[in-house]
Amino acid sequence: MADFRRWFIALAVIALMAFAASAQVGVANGAGSNSAFACNATAAGSPQLRPEGFAELVGDIVISCTGGNNMQVGAAIPTTNITVYLFSVNALTSRYMNSAGASDALLIIDEAGSGIVTGAPGYGPQAPQTLCTNAQQQNPGGSSCPQFVGVSNTTPPYQIAVNAAPVFTGGVPSTGGTPAANVYQGKIGDFGANSVTFYAVPVMPPSTTGVSRTYRITNIRIPAAAPLPGLAQGQTVPAILSTNGPTTLPVSGTGIQVAVVGKPSAAAVKVSGNNPFQQCVGIPVTTPKVSANLIFTEGFATAFKTRVVPGGANNQIPIGQAGQVNAPQYAAEATNTQSGPYQNNQNIPGGLYGGFAQNSESGFIFPALTTSTSAGNYVAGLADYGTRLKAVFTNVPSGLTLFVSVTSTGTAPAVIGGTSLTPYAVLVSTGSGEANPDNSPTASFTPVAPTATGADGYGVIALSPNSSGAYTAVWEVTNSNPSATDTLTFNAYIAYTPQSTTGAVGSATYYGLPVTGVPPGTLPPNSLVNNVTLTLAPEPLGGTFTAATAAGPIPRFSTAPAVSGWFTEVSLCQTTLLYPFVTGASGFDTGIAVANTSADPWKTTNQTGSCTLYPYGLTVAPPSSVSGITPGTTVYSSTPISGCDQVSNPIAGTNCFPIVPAGQIQAVQASAVLPNFQGYVIAVCNFQFAHGYAALTDLGIHNIFSSYLALELDDPILGIGAWSRGTANGGVQGVEVLAH
Repeated sequence: MADFRRWFIALAVIALMAFAASAQVGVANGAGSNSAFACNATAAGSPQLRPEGFAELVGDIVISCTGGNNMQVGAAIPTTNITVYLFSVNALTSRYMNSAGASDALLIIDEAGSGIVTGAPGYGPQAPQTLCTNAQQQNPGGSSCPQFVGVSNTTPPYQIAVNAAPVFTGGVPSTGGTPAANVYQGKIGDFGANSVTFYAVPVMPPSTTGVSRTYRITNIRIPAAAPLPGLAQGQTVPAILSTNGPTTLPVSGTGIQVAVVGKPSAAAVKVSGNNPFQQCVGIPVTTPKVSANLIFTEGFATAFKTRVVPGGANNQIPIGQAGQVNAPQYAAEATNTQSGPYQNNQNIPGGLYGGFAQNSESGFIFPALTTSTSAGNYVAGLADYGTRLKAVFTNVPSGLTLFVSVTSTGTAPAVIGGTSLTPYAVLVSTGSGEANPDNSPTASFTPVAPTATGADGYGVIALSPNSSGAYTAVWEVTNSNPSATDTLTFNAYIAYTPQSTTGAVGSATYYGLPVTGVPPGTLPPNSLVNNVTLTLAPEPLGGTFTAATAAGPIPRFSTAPAVSGWFTEVSLCQTTLLYPFVTGASGFDTGIAVANTSADPWKTTNQTGSCTLYPYGLTVAPPSSVSGITPGTTVYSSTPISGCDQVSNPIAGTNCFPIVPAGQIQAVQASAVLPNFQGYVIAVCNFQFAHGYAALTDLGIHNIFSSYLALELDDPILGIGAWSRGTANGGVQGVEVLAH
């Protein structure tokens, strides 16, 4: 699989060369042109944009010109201003490289730096990529880089753009110096926030039959998630070009589709296992257990992007050196020729959409144009990150340690950040996914090392809360497959220690942790709904829109649409018992007994708890002195019932039953706690291994006596059986459970 992407890159370059072979400078026979000078603008690609993105890279615009007459050798080349308007968006978000609005949106003449062999070696596609620094002042009346008409010293000769006027010797002109500047920087906002203008661009007709001149506009970014109202799924993004001199650069086909909005990346939270964790069964921090799977799936095949395109066999640089998430040190190591760590990478004009770079966050990388701010150092076209995937956990119970996997699950690629198409992502050392010091191209990236191993064998690290109590994890995509819809899954884990002392008997915090994760509407008292929210990242300012600035991270995203869900379920250690017939009326009485066997030879929990009695039935005798019960009425108690004052250690509204220590039995009489009642009783006991027994008698009148064992019910809150609760997430199923 690793070789596939390498061939993918090679085929894209070959295709680019095939296109240029019939349309670039110096490849024809040198015959003069008989056609008028004409230019046509087309979109080199129409990529899918993520509807969550604020800095989405649109397809390149290519202006291809043919025909025209030869210019006077030595004459100054005329210039024009080219403005691109992007519609359906409210602002461009290409990176500002200075405070005046000059950006890293670039115009490249004749595919400079592509290395395509032509009839004029060293010029056109073979010329080095040279920035026109004078024009970068970006004032409408500013000076341009001086360019003159030269002539190649080849047979046949070709007209070329040079930076100094040719010298004539005996009527024969010299080549006129080195190739002229061929890269121009765009300024955002002079004609609206959704416009970019390239000033003082030289225009020299190719004149020779079979030869064309190209102007490629690249690195334009837009907010697909822009407010008011943003772009809809499937919506196309048109671009329109204008020039200040139609006779200088006569362009047709100015209405161009440069992008289309794709599907949002889907996310899901899946709580692991079929049963909740239990407060009384601890999980050690050395081997935390999986509580949820955090699942991110691409909305389309190129939604998850690496920071840069990995190179060939000699450029598979692993993370921790100068690879995907470590800023490639282009400014320090790269040159404008076909060498350096980005060889066959992202300095080739035309290699973006529809080519080998469609699956990276970076655009056309131009190391000659850099800027420094307090937030970091920036290289034109180079993104700050690969796509990041963010999880924010809230309402984490006190006493619980929350872990996440430091990588996505599944098989790791042989070289993380290399050419493997195996989808993969790693945890990054940032608490929020916003801009941070690793923006610098010389900063070192170190993957977050695991501090423990989860019960499933993956490396994990414990998270810490911020000042608001939220826990955040951010993973960065290092490998992806541009031809498939990738899914990346990360695990959340928990660990906790059961409390060795009792709390408030019967409360949700009585033993161990608070109850968590139960759907709203079925929660027991004092329970806690934990939550995890999944989004793309970074999402500065809470995912709100900001216009292009040098400090604005690329990429950056909105928080919507976000997916939320509860990430763990911790339940009380309870047993629910049914006493099918209980009476304390008409001279009869029922003894209700509960045994707590959590101290048996197969357990080490030694749980202590109380039981809550829920009576369902009728009062059948005249009211006693105890108020609150009317004969013939149905009784269901979720509030204090009469008789609580006769129970030792009462918890009003909670138990009306004594605390049952581990290894002991407690009992009450129905005549004491439920006078004049006849029906059935459900007892919810706050310990894991409760057994019930009832004895019915007529108090010696006729010496009637009967007894039975209480039946175990499914959990009334969570709807699952206590037998499964006894084995959930590491519980032991043995003699104790089978005895129920």
